[in-house]
Order: sequence, then structure tokens, then C-alpha cells
Amino acid sequence: MKLRYLSLGAVALGFVIGGSASHANADVPGGSGCEGSAVWLEDGLTIVAETDGGPYTIPRSDTVRWEGSVTDAPGVYSGSVTVELPPPFGEVEIDSWSGDSESTSNSGEHEYDFPSLVPAGVEFSVNGEHIDENGGCSGTIAFEIDGGPFDSPIAPISLGGTALFAILTGLALKPLFMKVI
Repeated sequence: MKLRYLSLGAVALGFVIGGSASHANADVPGGSGCEGSAVWLEDGLTIVAETDGGPYTIPRSDTVRWEGSVTDAPGVYSGSVTVELPPPFGEVEIDSWSGDSESTSNSGEHEYDFPSLVPAGVEFSVNGEHIDENGGCSGTIAFEIDGGPFDSPIAPISLGGTALFAILTGLALKPLFMKVI
């Protein structure tokens, strides 16, 4: 009887640990002649879309100078760049574009500042996609914010909640392990 409850507890703990593991990163290089790159102005990090998908360590705030190009005039086009933050933050769109153009390249700068609630030392990904009359391309780069997981105010709250949950679970399961007279 006790073995069954211990096994059930082990399976539940496995779900908690497995569910919190980070996903493996995947790099999908540009297709249809797409090229892209980014330079962090303060940090000096340079990333070219066709290179390895990371993970790269970036500062909590910086300005990114970006460039993108396609081989042939795109005609009607659309695309976006999104950041997938760790749960519970979800996906945030950084930029999107659409239109009709004969220009084969574009560039600019984007300043960012992640709030302190976004945990440092945790991997997340930036996804880019461009679609035009000649085809499309997409790419994913994995990042983590410089620092440790305890730099965020959420970490102590999360650990306290986990400890409280463990204590309450133990108290709830205590009657199952007592001898019945």
C-alpha cells in the first residue's frame, strides 16, 4: 500500500520536473535568399542568422542594430519578430512589417529593456519570419539574459510557494501513512 503512494508521488514529482525543463533550441536558417544579422551596441555581440542558434547571453537592456535582406525584389511581403519568454510571460511581438516593395534590404535599431520580473539565466527564443512573392524564410535564435535565476523577485516567491506546497502536500498525505487500529 505504501509503495503505491510513494510511486504516485514520484510520478507527480517527475511531471513537475519534466514540465519545467527548457525546450531544446532549433535553428532554421534563412531560405529564399534571406539574410539577417544583429549587433548589440553596448555589449558588442554580433549574430548572423545563418550561424548556430545559440544560446547567447545578452544584457537586460541594450540597443540592437539589425539588417535584413532578400535576393530578389519581394513585391508583396509580410513578416514579424517575436520573443518567446518563459512561462507565464508568453510570446511578445517585437516588430512586424508588411507592404509592397522593390527594395531588397532594410535596417534599423531597436532599443529594449526587459523588466526585472523576466528571469535571468533562463533560456528563451527570438523567432523571425519573412514571407514575400519569392517564398519565405524563418529563423530561431536562443537567448538568456545575463545574470542568475535569483536576480528576479519572482525566484524567492516561487521557491516559497514550492516549499509551502510541499509542506501542505505532506500534511495532506500524512493520514495515508498512519496505522489504522
